[in-house]
Amino acid sequence: MINRYNHYKTLIFIVLLNVFSSILHYVHNVIHFDHYPEPDWLSPQLVDAFWFVMTPIGIYGLIVAVKSQMTKGRWWLYLYALMGLLSLLHYNIETDNIMTVTMHSLIWFQAICAFWLIAYVTMYFKNKSGH
Repeated sequence: MINRYNHYKTLIFIVLLNVFSSILHYVHNVIHFDHYPEPDWLSPQLVDAFWFVMTPIGIYGLIVAVKSQMTKGRWWLYLYALMGLLSLLHYNIETDNIMTVTMHSLIWFQAICAFWLIAYVTMYFKNKSGH
Protein backbone atom coordinates (compact mmCIF):
# COMPACT_ATOMS: atom_id res chain seq x y z
CA MET A 1 0.00 0.00 0.00
CA ILE A 2 2.81 2.45 0.87
CA ASN A 3 4.49 1.65 -2.47
CA ARG A 4 1.36 2.70 -4.34
CA TYR A 5 1.44 6.11 -2.64
CA ASN A 6 5.16 6.50 -3.41
CA HIS A 7 4.35 5.84 -7.06
CA TYR A 8 1.79 8.67 -6.98
CA LYS A 9 3.81 11.19 -4.92
CA THR A 10 4.16 13.60 -7.83
CA LEU A 11 0.47 13.41 -8.68
CA ILE A 12 -0.49 13.98 -5.05
CA PHE A 13 1.85 16.99 -4.90
CA ILE A 14 0.43 18.52 -8.10
CA VAL A 15 -3.18 18.10 -6.98
CA LEU A 16 -2.42 19.59 -3.56
CA LEU A 17 -0.62 22.47 -5.27
CA ASN A 18 -3.73 23.04 -7.38
CA VAL A 19 -5.86 23.12 -4.23
CA PHE A 20 -3.43 25.57 -2.61
CA SER A 21 -3.33 27.85 -5.66
CA SER A 22 -7.12 27.86 -5.87
CA ILE A 23 -7.42 28.74 -2.17
CA LEU A 24 -5.10 31.72 -2.68
CA HIS A 25 -6.90 32.93 -5.79
CA TYR A 26 -10.47 32.33 -4.60
CA VAL A 27 -9.95 33.89 -1.17
CA HIS A 28 -8.34 36.95 -2.76
CA ASN A 29 -11.11 37.09 -5.36
CA VAL A 30 -13.87 36.96 -2.74
CA ILE A 31 -12.19 39.56 -0.51
CA HIS A 32 -11.44 41.92 -3.41
CA PHE A 33 -14.44 40.97 -5.53
CA ASP A 34 -15.29 44.52 -6.61
CA HIS A 35 -11.82 44.97 -8.08
CA TYR A 36 -11.75 41.80 -10.19
CA PRO A 37 -13.25 41.77 -13.66
CA GLU A 38 -16.40 39.69 -13.22
CA PRO A 39 -19.63 39.28 -15.20
CA ASP A 40 -22.63 41.16 -13.77
CA TRP A 41 -24.42 37.96 -12.73
CA LEU A 42 -21.52 36.67 -10.60
CA SER A 43 -21.33 37.28 -6.86
CA PRO A 44 -18.73 36.54 -4.17
CA GLN A 45 -21.07 33.84 -2.85
CA LEU A 46 -21.11 32.07 -6.23
CA VAL A 47 -17.32 32.28 -6.49
CA ASP A 48 -17.06 30.80 -3.01
CA ALA A 49 -19.63 28.10 -3.76
CA PHE A 50 -17.84 27.11 -6.96
CA TRP A 51 -14.64 26.46 -5.02
CA PHE A 52 -16.59 24.10 -2.75
CA VAL A 53 -17.82 22.22 -5.84
CA MET A 54 -14.56 22.04 -7.79
CA THR A 55 -12.21 21.11 -4.94
CA PRO A 56 -13.98 17.88 -3.97
CA ILE A 57 -13.89 16.89 -7.66
CA GLY A 58 -10.09 17.21 -7.61
CA ILE A 59 -9.74 15.34 -4.32
CA TYR A 60 -12.11 12.64 -5.54
CA GLY A 61 -10.13 12.28 -8.78
CA LEU A 62 -6.93 11.93 -6.79
CA ILE A 63 -8.43 9.31 -4.47
CA VAL A 64 -9.84 7.30 -7.38
CA ALA A 65 -6.53 7.51 -9.24
CA VAL A 66 -4.43 6.42 -6.27
CA LYS A 67 -6.71 3.84 -4.67
CA SER A 68 -8.23 2.10 -7.63
CA GLN A 69 -8.00 3.18 -11.21
CA MET A 70 -5.89 5.93 -12.73
CA THR A 71 -7.97 5.54 -15.89
CA LYS A 72 -11.14 6.62 -14.09
CA GLY A 73 -9.38 9.13 -11.90
CA ARG A 74 -7.80 10.94 -14.82
CA TRP A 75 -11.15 12.15 -16.16
CA TRP A 76 -12.01 13.63 -12.77
CA LEU A 77 -8.54 15.20 -12.64
CA TYR A 78 -8.95 16.65 -16.14
CA LEU A 79 -12.31 18.10 -15.10
CA TYR A 80 -10.78 19.60 -11.97
CA ALA A 81 -7.92 21.13 -13.95
CA LEU A 82 -10.32 22.59 -16.52
CA MET A 83 -12.33 24.14 -13.69
CA GLY A 84 -9.10 25.69 -12.45
CA LEU A 85 -8.48 27.16 -15.88
CA LEU A 86 -11.77 29.07 -15.63
CA SER A 87 -9.79 31.67 -13.69
CA LEU A 88 -8.40 32.80 -17.05
CA LEU A 89 -11.88 34.07 -17.93
CA HIS A 90 -11.06 37.17 -15.88
CA TYR A 91 -9.20 38.28 -18.99
CA ASN A 92 -12.33 37.91 -21.11
CA ILE A 93 -14.44 40.43 -19.14
CA GLU A 94 -14.66 44.04 -20.26
CA THR A 95 -14.13 46.29 -17.25
CA ASP A 96 -12.74 49.61 -16.13
CA ASN A 97 -11.03 47.85 -13.21
CA ILE A 98 -7.28 47.62 -13.47
CA MET A 99 -6.01 44.31 -12.16
CA THR A 100 -3.11 44.41 -9.74
CA VAL A 101 0.07 42.38 -9.98
CA THR A 102 -1.29 40.23 -7.16
CA MET A 103 -4.45 39.47 -9.13
CA HIS A 104 -2.49 38.55 -12.26
CA SER A 105 -0.08 36.43 -10.20
CA LEU A 106 -2.82 34.48 -8.45
CA ILE A 107 -4.76 33.89 -11.66
CA TRP A 108 -1.65 32.66 -13.47
CA PHE A 109 -0.42 30.59 -10.53
CA GLN A 110 -3.72 28.73 -10.54
CA ALA A 111 -3.70 28.37 -14.33
CA ILE A 112 -0.10 27.10 -14.45
CA CYS A 113 -0.88 24.54 -11.75
CA ALA A 114 -3.92 23.38 -13.76
CA PHE A 115 -1.86 23.12 -16.94
CA TRP A 116 0.77 21.13 -15.03
CA LEU A 117 -1.90 18.71 -13.79
CA ILE A 118 -3.23 18.21 -17.32
CA ALA A 119 0.29 17.67 -18.67
CA TYR A 120 1.27 15.24 -15.91
CA VAL A 121 -1.86 13.11 -16.26
CA THR A 122 -1.53 13.10 -20.05
CA MET A 123 2.17 12.13 -19.91
CA TYR A 124 1.42 9.42 -17.36
CA PHE A 125 -0.92 7.73 -19.82
CA LYS A 126 1.31 8.34 -22.80
CA ASN A 127 4.17 6.60 -20.94
CA LYS A 128 1.91 3.75 -19.79
CA SER A 129 0.74 3.07 -23.34
CA GLY A 130 4.31 2.89 -24.62
CA HIS A 131 4.08 5.73 -27.13
